[in-house]
Amino acid sequence: MQRLFALDSHALDHNLQIWKRVNPDYIEILPAILPGIIKEVQEETGIPIIAGGLIRTEQDVKETIKNGAVAVTTSSNLLWEL
Repeated sequence: MQRLFALDSHALDHNLQIWKRVNPDYIEILPAILPGIIKEVQEETGIPIIAGGLIRTEQDVKETIKNGAVAVTTSSNLLWEL
């Protein structure tokens, strides 16, 4: 799994270049609350996206999945069973 920290456009472009060399099974995007980035990375790579970071509510989980993530990581154990 490649972790992609979407701090800015430069970081996103840099990580997409790394993806081409590494070809991971999954990409984890952090923070998860960037719906357009989730979709963009999934369309660019064709690799399943896991999203984590700043997931605080059930609605955050649902929106992240709706935006293209196949799974969500969170430290909030109240959301683990969703």
